[in-house]
Amino acid sequence: MFLESLSLSQFRNFPSAVITPGKTVNIISGANGSGKTSLIEAIYCLGFGRSFRPGTYRQLIRNDESQFTVFARVTEQDGRKHQVGYQRNTTGEVQLRIDHAKEKRFSALARLVPVQLMTPESIELVLGGPKVRRQFIDWGVFHVEHSFYSDWVGFSKLLKQRNSLLKMKRFHQEHQYWDEKFSEFGERIHQHRTKYIEAFLPVLKQRLVSFLPDYEFDFYLRSGWDKEIRLCDALVKHREQDLRYGHSTVGPHKAELKILANGEEVKNLLSRGQLKLLVAALKLVQGEYLQQQTGVQCIYLVDDITAELDSVSQEKFCGALVASNSQVFVSAINGDDVHAQLKTKDTKMFHVEHGTVKEQ
Repeated sequence: MFLESLSLSQFRNFPSAVITPGKTVNIISGANGSGKTSLIEAIYCLGFGRSFRPGTYRQLIRNDESQFTVFARVTEQDGRKHQVGYQRNTTGEVQLRIDHAKEKRFSALARLVPVQLMTPESIELVLGGPKVRRQFIDWGVFHVEHSFYSDWVGFSKLLKQRNSLLKMKRFHQEHQYWDEKFSEFGERIHQHRTKYIEAFLPVLKQRLVSFLPDYEFDFYLRSGWDKEIRLCDALVKHREQDLRYGHSTVGPHKAELKILANGEEVKNLLSRGQLKLLVAALKLVQGEYLQQQTGVQCIYLVDDITAELDSVSQEKFCGALVASNSQVFVSAINGDDVHAQLKTKDTKMFHVEHGTVKEQ
């Protein structure tokens, strides 16, 4: 999958912008605050429906304008072409289009624009709470196992309903039906995740041997309830606790991916540079695994590629990006500084300044 073109209208500080990226590496340079991160952000919005930066969707809309639009032409590995668009106005109304037709589900757009993001803040994948690691796993499962999305949507609705009932006095009269459905969908979510992790980890560990050879990594997926019992039994066991707190305290929404290096939690052992390299490996390999399983190449978005990486780590990371043969968008203050490490036969360079972007 790659973008043939990208168009922005009233997005951040861009009144309008159009670029025709290359199929492999695209380097976006410019001073801080020029808008180079905004280009990467626009592509991310096509794949996730939201920004990766702090703030609300209103901040994506250029000052005094009523809406923003991001439009792209994408080409699949088999040559099929699509036109995709995402528009949002100041009231929050969203319009999605695929091949000129209105689309209600963002999941349909996300499948056409699978993106992996790496920023200095991506280190939160290992330093942050369990939620970010669940989201990491679920991105991979979503793109590899298509039945996962409907199970995830079903479970999310059941979780919301069960939590509402836990706050009401009639929970004891109605919980049986909801607990049965909750357990059914919850067990399927865990099975999807387990199957994915078991196949994904051998590929990841192989990459980590080259990225961080001084460490032996272990990964453990915790289901979100006592692994010795079924989820339905765990709900019974924790019912009084759920009633006391007013929400479901066990289930796949409490799952956790534990990451150890040489038997210790990675955040207690690795430096920030090493943690960033670990996150880079996680993201790169997830994209590679997606291609192995489905033939679909994801798009890599890398903001501020040189941050907190020494020259050796930069060389490993950049080499892996080039070797992926995927479409890559990289931001840097000085594009020439990274061009030598990211040079391919069709590397393109773009310069952003004062809300305009030009190919160099």
